[in-house]
Amino acid sequence: MSKLHLKIVTPEKAIFDDEISEVVATTDNGEIGILPEHISLMTQVLPGEVRIKQGNKEIIMVVGLGLLQVAQNNVIITTDMAQKYEDIDEKSAEEAKKRAQLALEQTLTDEEIASTTAALEKAIAQLNVKRKHKVR
Repeated sequence: MSKLHLKIVTPEKAIFDDEISEVVATTDNGEIGILPEHISLMTQVLPGEVRIKQGNKEIIMVVGLGLLQVAQNNVIITTDMAQKYEDIDEKSAEEAKKRAQLALEQTLTDEEIASTTAALEKAIAQLNVKRKHKVR
């Protein structure tokens, strides 16, 4: 059976780099599943969950805003934040969410609004993923 090679990269480092059987990510057009032999594609990835299947194993991650590219059984997700489910600190994410919400109540420049909104979206994505899979 054919495999995919998935690489998830942030500005700091490669977070994931391995052979997989499937990946599901949230895009601006909804969830997208990528299987081996998928057509070439480039799309925006939104902050949220990424599910990775390696045989019978499922890896859950959270990513921030980024791009997903598929070409010749290679999938690359470049994003401003990526984290494995088990590494998400719910308390820190909740605090980041509150800080961003408070900051958005202030008078901000357009640039400050954009960066604060991005921080809020990442914190919400972390919380959603952590809470969704907490009962596992």
